[in-house]
Amino acid sequence: MQKRYSKVFMILLVSIMMTALAAGCGNGSNKGNGGSSSEPAQTNDSKGKEPASSGKKEKLVYYGFSEWTADPAIAPVLEELKTKFAAENPGYEVEFQSDPWGSWETKYKVMFASGNGPDVFIVNNPDFPAFANSGYLLDLGASLGEDAFKDFFPGILSMYDWSGKHMALPYTTDARVLWYNKEIFKQAGLDPEKPPATWSELKQYAAQITEATGGKVAGFGMDLGLKEFPSQSLFTASPGSIIEVKDGAITPNVNTPEFKGYLQLLADMKPSYEADYATLDHLKLGTLFAQKKVAMVIAGTWITDQNPDLKGADFYGQALVPKMDANAPDGSFGGGFGIAVAANTKHPEAAAKLAQMLTSVDFNARTMTDVPANNASLAVSKFATDPAYAIFQEQIKFARQSQPKTLYYKEIDSAVYDTVTKVIVGNLAIDKAIADLENKIKEIAAQK
Repeated sequence: MQKRYSKVFMILLVSIMMTALAAGCGNGSNKGNGGSSSEPAQTNDSKGKEPASSGKKEKLVYYGFSEWTADPAIAPVLEELKTKFAAENPGYEVEFQSDPWGSWETKYKVMFASGNGPDVFIVNNPDFPAFANSGYLLDLGASLGEDAFKDFFPGILSMYDWSGKHMALPYTTDARVLWYNKEIFKQAGLDPEKPPATWSELKQYAAQITEATGGKVAGFGMDLGLKEFPSQSLFTASPGSIIEVKDGAITPNVNTPEFKGYLQLLADMKPSYEADYATLDHLKLGTLFAQKKVAMVIAGTWITDQNPDLKGADFYGQALVPKMDANAPDGSFGGGFGIAVAANTKHPEAAAKLAQMLTSVDFNARTMTDVPANNASLAVSKFATDPAYAIFQEQIKFARQSQPKTLYYKEIDSAVYDTVTKVIVGNLAIDKAIADLENKIKEIAAQK
């Protein structure tokens, strides 16, 4: 199956490449906003060969998007990294290449499809399964050893595992937390310093707020309009997983107390949702929270990014995502980017060292603007000293995704979204919804 899907992915990427060429994207120049040149990364002719003693340096190409690579605050740090790497690895030099975000997403797929991928690159979390399945990624666990992965947050590290192997180093991450309106809590007779800690408390508080405000304020915000696994953070704050993967076989894991309880919770809270809950996305929901029309939402930092007036406001609080029950593990949805090494790099050992340096405490927090994905880098980042991110510092360590990474991650996520929609909007019985979802996941996993 893996070989077949590698071919399918290659065909799709070649199609993208041809489209890009027609549009003038693949003109042999990879010069982006950073002004980087674009010689293709070296192929595998002399893999593992040591640099020549003539003084000529072997080039390692690192490829990212210009919003970071060419950022005036970040570019000097990358030059510092370049100098340090050359000093520690004589005979090698690093070249940074980049393109703006809008074209980067297509361009790096085209580069691999055409056999001209960089040595080291940023891999987007949603693209990771296709890259790993197509054999484009070097096994970094074998190259660096297990000690190199000990400081990364476990849930985030698992996002870059493929068939039990570490195929990328976590570079950035994020998490969602519970945002709640303290003023509305008081109005509803709730303690503003005691946000809900469990699913049952969340349901109780949401209903109490809706009743106390005569329905003028929605107790809890639902964002079905996002068309992704809704309120996934609630489910990750349980021991559950949507699927199990063993020896490459995918088995649905939704006929469980965790998933049934999750569906029941969302169905029970329906009277507490804002009237347009079926069409709201996370950005619209964040605005409603800022307007004090929704009392509680699960969201990331985009609420204050999108609503600057909230910065410094004292009417809201933040808390960890409510858990399934008091004995359940903490959890939240997490995403982000990884740093990967091309499987066909000419210099796998040096490229793996470059990837490790990019995610090291010396450079991780300084070479991007998102949250670092390991303890040491997070501790020296701007997020560690900003009170606005205090709860995120605690929550991010428990971030994960609701299923292991497989080639069918997106399809299964979409199937879960459809199931939740049928339960909440269509009032489908939960047992029927779970049976249908089991069959759907089996169909997805059985694709040949």
